[in-house]
Amino acid sequence: MINVQEYKKFRSQTFGLGQDVAHDLTKIVRVPALFINNSQVVNELRHGKLEELTTKSGAPTEIYEELNEVLGKDKLTKKQLVSLKDGRKPYATGLIRALYQGQRSPVIVDWAATNYLSVAVGLGLVDYDYAADIYTVTNLGREAVTLLDQNKEDILNKFMLERLYEYPYAAWLIRLMNQNRKKKFSKFDLGANFGFIDEPGFISLPEDLYVDAMLDAKANQDKKEMSRIRSNYESTADKYMRWLAGVLLEYKLIKKDSKTYHRIINGKSVEIKVPSYSLTLNGVRALNKVDGGSRFKRSTKRVMWEYLAPKAENAQKKKTSRALMLKFLSESSNGLSIEKLADKINAVEPSIAVIPEQVKDDAIGLNRIGIEITIDGNHLVLKESLYDFVIPVTKNYTFKASEADKIKEKLLPVLHNLDHTYLQAVDIAYKDKTTNQENAQLEILSTSLFTKEMEFRGLHLGGVNKPDGFAYDDNDGWIIDSKAYHNGFPLTVSHTDAMGRYIRQYRDRNDNSNWWKTLPSNLPNTQFIYVSSFFIGNYKKQLKDFETRNKMKGSLMEIPQLILLAERYKAGKSSHEEFKNYALANKHNFNEYLAELTK
Repeated sequence: MINVQEYKKFRSQTFGLGQDVAHDLTKIVRVPALFINNSQVVNELRHGKLEELTTKSGAPTEIYEELNEVLGKDKLTKKQLVSLKDGRKPYATGLIRALYQGQRSPVIVDWAATNYLSVAVGLGLVDYDYAADIYTVTNLGREAVTLLDQNKEDILNKFMLERLYEYPYAAWLIRLMNQNRKKKFSKFDLGANFGFIDEPGFISLPEDLYVDAMLDAKANQDKKEMSRIRSNYESTADKYMRWLAGVLLEYKLIKKDSKTYHRIINGKSVEIKVPSYSLTLNGVRALNKVDGGSRFKRSTKRVMWEYLAPKAENAQKKKTSRALMLKFLSESSNGLSIEKLADKINAVEPSIAVIPEQVKDDAIGLNRIGIEITIDGNHLVLKESLYDFVIPVTKNYTFKASEADKIKEKLLPVLHNLDHTYLQAVDIAYKDKTTNQENAQLEILSTSLFTKEMEFRGLHLGGVNKPDGFAYDDNDGWIIDSKAYHNGFPLTVSHTDAMGRYIRQYRDRNDNSNWWKTLPSNLPNTQFIYVSSFFIGNYKKQLKDFETRNKMKGSLMEIPQLILLAERYKAGKSSHEEFKNYALANKHNFNEYLAELTK
């Protein structure tokens, strides 16, 4: 049974996926071995290795004493497993750190140790007790450790392969690749098809932007820029996808390949390769165990509350809503309508206040993490059998909607033509702190609303000393700058310096910047547009002053407003000309423009 359990408080954890973790899953069995007295792993640590990796490597004596004291205990805390104190030290501060060698150190860092623990829990080898805030070994974990201690490598390997079939993320990847067996899937392709569609938790940047940037840098023989691109374009999703693909590669369910991209740039022939993967015959056969087929029963999937939303504002609310959705679907063999599901979820906790449209998007997202749900209009049916799991809730806790959630709740029912992926831009625009990848994603989404959804020509630019994008039709061009501001964007001089420079570069075309060279120079009109969460301060006067100084009209547009205009355009209710007139009118009251644009 999937059960709701109340706790006075519980720790926020991350379980399931990993980075910097071994692709060979048998190596993860060393984690549950820490809980079993006289296992080979415990004996190895007890008889010299732990001392070598702690006190003999410079650790305070008390670290060695505490870790040695808890070795082989059946209940361990996260600190004891990962790090009692500073996990950056070149010695073991937690038991898992002592199990694996780091890249530049005899021990792994605490981040990697946390990931090993996350995957051990996700594969069902270790369990977590919310009330006591401790970890224990499961029966599966004990079975795996016994095989490890008896050196039954082949049997252990098959045992862990069975765990992989129960792992929803692996099921998702195999199903995705099976949809097009001839396609080569890069980490960018995988990331683009992973996770919940309307939230930016596992952002993956588009492959074409990476390719364009790398080809340009290679053409200019700029190794520093190539290194920067590799770093900046590898998002959280890409790192997880790289690890997950590595696991399936280890078990020969997929094979490694590469995509080759070739261009002539400034008369120079330039080529890069992007690593990619495709399904093997073993992978196709594995689908019989994952989905049930041939003589095999569909594998029971191991799901946890923690899988159901990334780290984000209001993640607890989203996880709980989606977990309740799985609970009710698992209890109804014939499925439920999205309206009925919303009612049942809200009856358990009214402050979740989920709407049917969000339930449907969540069903799409659950499919994108490997939990198969058929969607027939507004009717949902869960195809999986799920292991029992706990939905933890804090006693007397009331969920509060974030500003982004409030806006998305009003947008969702009126978006009938636009891909709901664009709602990620609302979350990012309202974030307090954003990563480089999130900023890039906001730029891409904002520009794409022009170029992909409203049929302007143009492209995302981004990067150092460039506007975020440029969009144009036969008469007008728009220099686009996107800003994530949790508390609103103030249009002050310090914020407009860069835009002023972009205007001069585009208009004068006499400096060394390259971004404007492929864009038309003879457009009758050019405007600038800032896209953000909302605007504060004396922004209307500041906009007029900035327009006068730069002899160019401008627009300030809230991201939900841009989404609504794109929806209106795709519905055939407005033209380019109407969009331009509306944009330059600078209306900024959400409720007013929501009512106006949804007539």
